[in-house]
Parts: sequence; C-alpha cells; structure tokens
Amino acid sequence: MKKYIFSIFMILLALLPYYAGAKEKTILFLIPFYSQSYSSQQVAAIREYEDLAAVKSFQLMGFWAGAQVALEEYNQKNTELKVIVRDVSDNESNLRAILEDRELMGQVDLIIGPFFSRPFAVAARYAKEYGIPIVNPFTNRTDFMSGNEYVYKLIPSMEARPATLTFIADQFPKHQIILYADSIRRSRNVQIYTHYFKEKKIPYKCIATAKTLVKELLPGQKNIVLSLMEETAPNMMLSRELVYGVKPEDLMFIMPESMLKSNTVEVEYFSTLNVHFFSDYYVDYNNEQTQVFIHDYTERFKTPPTLDNFAFQGYDVTRFFVEWLLNGKDLDLVKIEPIAYRLSFDKVPEGGYENVNVQFLEIIDNEIHPAGY
Repeated sequence: MKKYIFSIFMILLALLPYYAGAKEKTILFLIPFYSQSYSSQQVAAIREYEDLAAVKSFQLMGFWAGAQVALEEYNQKNTELKVIVRDVSDNESNLRAILEDRELMGQVDLIIGPFFSRPFAVAARYAKEYGIPIVNPFTNRTDFMSGNEYVYKLIPSMEARPATLTFIADQFPKHQIILYADSIRRSRNVQIYTHYFKEKKIPYKCIATAKTLVKELLPGQKNIVLSLMEETAPNMMLSRELVYGVKPEDLMFIMPESMLKSNTVEVEYFSTLNVHFFSDYYVDYNNEQTQVFIHDYTERFKTPPTLDNFAFQGYDVTRFFVEWLLNGKDLDLVKIEPIAYRLSFDKVPEGGYENVNVQFLEIIDNEIHPAGY
C-alpha cells in the first residue's frame, strides 16, 4: 500500500504544471497538496487507509483524482480543454504570486478553489479584477460573495435550511415544531430559524432541556424536534429521553449530521427516533452514473472514491462547470446531474451565485435516503 500511495502521489504531482489539452477553454485548479511538506517518513507511518487523513499532502488528493476522471471523459470526446493545476495552501503570499501572473491568468476561463476561506477571499478579489468565474466547493461563508458576481458557492448557507421545512404544514396538518437549543446563549443558527419562523408566522417552541421538551410532546401529532445543539452530551440526553417518551409515528427528530458521524447515537434508535438531518452531500450508490464513476475511479487509482476523500466532489465540480463553460456559461443549459451535490443556483443581489438546494435526508432501516416529502 505504501508503494502505491507514494507512486500515485508522485504521478499526480507530476501533473501539477499542466494537464494535457488544447487552448479553447482553460481551467485553473488551486488545490492544497502541501507538496513542499511531503515526506516519505509520513508514508512509512501509514498503516490503515484512515491514516491518509493525517497527512496533509493526501487530504485533498481525492478531489483532484475525481476531477481527473471527469476530465478524462472530455478527453475521450476530444473536447478542447486545457487544465492548469497549482499547489496552494493557506500561504497567502504564494497564492498572490500565482494570481499576479498576468500571462497565466490571461489564459484562464474558470478558477476552481482555493478551498480554505481566507485564501479563497483573496482569490475571489483577483477573479473579479480579471473577470474570471471562481468556484468554492466547500465553504458555508457568504461574505466574499457580496459585490462579486464572479463567485459561485456550492454549499447552501444555513439561511436556506428553514425553508426546506415548508412541507411540514401540508404533510402533517397536526404538528408542532420544537427547537432544541440553549435559549440563553442563542447561536447564529438559532437566530436564523427563529427569524424565519417569525417572519413566516410559523408557530414554534424553543426549549433548552431534554426533560422539559419531552413533557411538551403532543400524542397523536407529528412532533418536529429540531436540535440546534452541536455538543454531543445534550443530543445524547435528548435521544434517550425521546426513545422512551414518544411513539415513533409521532416524532421527527432532526439532529446535527455530526452526531451521526460521531457514532454516539445507538443505531437501533434511528428508526424509533425517525431520524432526519441536513447534509451537504448525498450519494445514491444504486445510481448507474455513480456506479460507473466508482468503477472508473477504482480502476484508475486502485482505491474506491469516498465523500471523505472528496473524490465524488472533485468529479462533480469539474463535470458540472466544464459543461457550464461549454454551454456559454448558461446555468440553464447544464443538464447533467451531479453525484454528490444537488445544484440550483440563485444570484445574490449585487453579488455572486449561491447553491440553494439543501439536502434533507432520512434514515430508513439504517440506510440514508433523500427525505420523501
């Protein structure tokens, strides 16, 4: 495995200056490979696949690998593309040196990255100066979109989530919404929901303790319990109280996705709690397009793609925005369906474009599915 990892890293780094192609459309990838800090000693310490996440140089290699699978599809179609890749991290001076190269930037039609918030804000200003669209695949921040129509943000903001719950009134005529949140230290997320509910005149309750919340549950109605507590302990406490305090058919428990990833909630509780959650990504492994991508990726890199190594995301971002370029930068003409993202862009007033397609998921028989409402 170590020889494979070393060889794949060196092959991918060899591709950093340029990826083959013609000059018609040029994409600049700004990806943090940390190649300057790479060392064979780090590879020697790797024992399991999960150990890759501890090596900075490998953390976003999957994104670039997924992008290459997408680019190869266009190469097979003889699509005229030129791809330039640069290694950037959070070093602002190195980033500026790349972006101030006017000969380089004069060729570029699209920038993908950088992936960290601070350098992206810097790159976005240069993108506006050059008139080049720039894509941020990962951040929730919205401040760099203001006044910059060249920014495309793929992760929906927290403000888009409350509107996702508008199905409740139609689906469940008898219902109540309860926010599980610290009513004293109101977080920004709490403020987002309470502002939306007040503006839309949607009744809700905000309760800070699990025992008090359970006492407020109404039998024979759908109790929509939305936890805005990010800490593990209060969510664990609420989960245990709900398991014994309400019938499954009377409950929808919307918990933070981080709780599922932390494995702190007992799996057998999921059905009883009728667990739902918001997520930035969802992959349907039964989908034919997904299966083709997994096959092509695994054949090429001898390891499966995952959401955690950002392989699906790299493929989606590249494929979607290449189509966008080839269709004259008209979002309405892009017909492909991404694998992990769900993309519907709205233009921010006097600003860039933000994906507003929030993924609302549920767990049925211990499997994750899009919520069917």
